Amino acid sequence: MVVFGVVLLLVALAVIIYMWLATRGMDPVQISYGVLNVDLTPIWLFAIGGIALAAATSGLWLLAVGTRSKARRAREVRELRRQAKDSDRRAERQRDADRLGSSDDNRQRTDPARTEDRSSTPILPRQTPGSGSGTGQGGTTGRPTTGPGA
Repeated sequence: MVVFGVVLLLVALAVIIYMWLATRGMDPVQISYGVLNVDLTPIWLFAIGGIALAAATSGLWLLAVGTRSKARRAREVRELRRQAKDSDRRAERQRDADRLGSSDDNRQRTDPARTEDRSSTPILPRQTPGSGSGTGQGGTTGRPTTGPGA
């Protein structure tokens, strides 16, 4: 990239020197556009064109840099919002878990008969061999005990 930049600068310098030598003996150029009336030598017209080109190039470069910067900032804001949302969700889950844990503790404190560990108590009663007849008469066969199929 550095070599390419140096080559471009040398080409630009050669063009400027060529324009300087080629326009040395030329008459001034008259520009007359309404209020704007100017007499310029061709080398100054060339220089003004170069300045205009440099200004346009700088403007495009600044536009590109600003766009990249804004996109990067927007990406950061999106990422921070996502992290904040995840953090809020985690905090809410923790509060819910703490609240559920504290309500279970309150129930165990208020109900002295419930002293066993909830994790060891099955949700459904366990079926023991021979306890269910399979006819829906109070056994725990997994079928409903009421209704047309009972």
